[in-house]
Amino acid sequence: MSASLEQIAQRNVRAFTLFRMFFSARFYYPVYALLFLDYGLTLEQFGLLNFIWAATIVLCEVPSGALADTIGRRNLLITTGICMIVEMGVLLIAPIGGGSWLFTLFLINRVISGFAEAAASGADEALTYDSLKAAGQEDRWGHVLERVQRDTSIAFFFAMMTGAAIYDPDMVNAVLNFLGVAWHAEQADLVKLPIALTFISGLVVLWVAFRMRECNDAPHASWSATLAESARKTVAAIKWIWVTPLAFGILLAVMSLDNIIRLFLTLASEYWNVIELPIASYGLIGSGMALVGMIVPRYARKMAETNSPLKNFLLVCVLTYFGLFGLGLAIPYWGIVPAVCLYAAMHFMGFFVSRYLNEVAPSEQRATVLSFKGLSTNFAYGLVAIFYSGLIAAIKANEESAGFEADAAYQKFVFIESLQVFPWYFLGTLALVFAIHRLRFLRKQG
Repeated sequence: MSASLEQIAQRNVRAFTLFRMFFSARFYYPVYALLFLDYGLTLEQFGLLNFIWAATIVLCEVPSGALADTIGRRNLLITTGICMIVEMGVLLIAPIGGGSWLFTLFLINRVISGFAEAAASGADEALTYDSLKAAGQEDRWGHVLERVQRDTSIAFFFAMMTGAAIYDPDMVNAVLNFLGVAWHAEQADLVKLPIALTFISGLVVLWVAFRMRECNDAPHASWSATLAESARKTVAAIKWIWVTPLAFGILLAVMSLDNIIRLFLTLASEYWNVIELPIASYGLIGSGMALVGMIVPRYARKMAETNSPLKNFLLVCVLTYFGLFGLGLAIPYWGIVPAVCLYAAMHFMGFFVSRYLNEVAPSEQRATVLSFKGLSTNFAYGLVAIFYSGLIAAIKANEESAGFEADAAYQKFVFIESLQVFPWYFLGTLALVFAIHRLRFLRKQG
């Protein structure tokens, strides 16, 4: 029996690594916003779809955990693989250039994608860790996570480079000429290539999920019991956060920083286009930005050891503000510098939030408290996505009344105008965060 459990554990570790690699590294990420727009969607629709995606994750995050405990984690991972295939399949059949069904198909894609993100969240880790524990090898968990993060980074690097390269007609045609192929590719011919490669990744994810094995054969709790326990822990965590100044402040801080930075990240490919960077460079840029995440933790750790949480929060806010301000200038080529500031701010924020929340949260509530970080950030991101959609509509309405024509230059102008609002929006959310925290705990300070 022991040998069998060890074999299951080893098999799950390999499957877990492959699952994370192929689920996380998607080939359309380096051209995310550009791809949506090339399909024929507007910036307003893009913002609305991102809101729907975030709202789906928020609504499904906690129920998906209960679902995993009820039907089994392996079954939920299989469901995740099926969802990934379906969400990519929907985009493969979506018509390029508009059409009445275009937004509906993308809406279906975003809802299924949001559910897949929520379903995969934690289920793969829980299944793998439980199999290691059943085999008496739970002390290997740290090494497993290190390997998974390394291999996922390699896969992400490959996906970013490949996805951007196959989306660039100049790059594709250069390769075709080198191979002696007479066919000449246009941009419209390449729009679905990153989607097709991600569809293949979805097939791998589903295959890997089927290879995983549950080690705990005990019957799962009933739906009612599982949901009741989940609700009890959720209410307890909410009460604890509500009366704990540091935890409450951390969640407010991450909401104010994450939403506007993540909004830029979803628009990054359109921004690279505006500052006149070639499409083939998008993957290289994304990979380079990922390297920022390897440098930041060392300095973040030293800052956490020497500075107070408030001081570190303010430093990240300064970095974020200058990054957002620089975006609005849209300087050709050099506009990449403020983007680096935002990538660095995101990594600093992630390190500080993880460290401070883990330090302050009670051990019996740690997992539930940490789950509220995901819920709060996706909720805030959903709101800013709606805000951005309304902002684009307002800018267009204002400029169209002044006689502007809707051409490529007009779209670029509208996009830059929207970027110039970002720093003011950020300052407004900061003021709101400080006001809410002060009003909440003012009585205790008195």
